Amino acid sequence: MMETVHFFRNISGKVSRYVRVSAFIGVIYAGLLCGGCERGSDNVRREPEKEENGGRDEVKPNKPGDDPRPGPSDKEPDFSAELSDDGVRYSGPELVMRFDYGGILVKIHADGRREMMDLDGDSRVVFSAGERQPDSLHVGPTLTVNGIGVSLKTVRMKKQTAEAVWYHIVDSDDKSHVIVVP
Repeated sequence: MMETVHFFRNISGKVSRYVRVSAFIGVIYAGLLCGGCERGSDNVRREPEKEENGGRDEVKPNKPGDDPRPGPSDKEPDFSAELSDDGVRYSGPELVMRFDYGGILVKIHADGRREMMDLDGDSRVVFSAGERQPDSLHVGPTLTVNGIGVSLKTVRMKKQTAEAVWYHIVDSDDKSHVIVVP
């Protein structure tokens, strides 16, 4: 019988150690769970906003005239009809001149200017494309219609062949001009 008592004492010693370790782990676990309770959805810590725009980085659009390059929302007008017509011409809001109508002379100056003039002397267009950029926009272009300089917003080369170059010009009033020159 002594052995039986000794056996139960060993078991009870092991059980009590097991119970003590389990209880200790349970208390730590409960403490961790209760410590996180204060961070429920009712008591959310909010970080202060950076600015009045909600902290978002704000991309401000360019001021008019700062950058003539088109943005993702800009839509190009349909230029396919102009590209299919290979006649040398100028077409603007107030004047249309076509070399194939007769009575129109085209002169190419040594500095690269293209000049179209009516033999009657009533109409004259002088165009210089300036320097072309990799995206086909031109820097420093000039356009003069009947002796009056046109303020240009953008000049874009649309097509180039061995016979002619197509330019789409938008002036500061957002009016479209097309010039096809040799």
